[in-house]
Amino acid sequence: MITTSALRKLALAGDTDAQFGMGHRLALGRRRPRRWSQAIGWWRLAAMKGDPEALFYLGVCYGRGFGVPRNIPRAMAYYRRAAQHGNAAAQYNLAISYRDGKGVPRDPKRAVYWYQRSARQNDPDALRDLGVCYYEGVGTRRNFCAALRCYRLAARQGDAMAFCNLGFCYRDGVGVMRSITRARYWFRKAARAGNRKAKAILRRGGSLTRD
Repeated sequence: MITTSALRKLALAGDTDAQFGMGHRLALGRRRPRRWSQAIGWWRLAAMKGDPEALFYLGVCYGRGFGVPRNIPRAMAYYRRAAQHGNAAAQYNLAISYRDGKGVPRDPKRAVYWYQRSARQNDPDALRDLGVCYYEGVGTRRNFCAALRCYRLAARQGDAMAFCNLGFCYRDGVGVMRSITRARYWFRKAARAGNRKAKAILRRGGSLTRD
């Protein structure tokens, strides 16, 4: 691993990756306390050159008030720039913002758009939540097969809620043949991963009756 001294020299010479790396070490490295203000300075230099990760972390800082006063509109602006540069986490955060109407007007269709952008990069959170949109018909047409496909892709990455959602699909016969055996399999995986809803369902025992 490159030393902080060597990384700083590269960053001062204008290397974008090094500038992002310096910010990351100052804010998220092992050393304490976290030095958010200094990190932001390096991330701003990298962001000026369009670095998507630096843009994303600046959005996080303004969204949560790390090293700067909390400023949701500014956070959204950084997330949008990062998302346009292909950052999957920023795309997901924008989707959540449009879904909930936080920092931007509530717009389920825009939420689905950004979920889809993030899901194309195989982001498990985006895949799972996009599956919910297809399942419930929010921001898009209801499509149980598409929902199931998203859940399965998220489940491959170990997403506990995706496990649980697959359990519901098999329990209720939505998008698949109804199978209590398969439903129990997915609920058990979800429960082992810590999902409370799955644990509650399994505690009932019996035939996994619907809520």
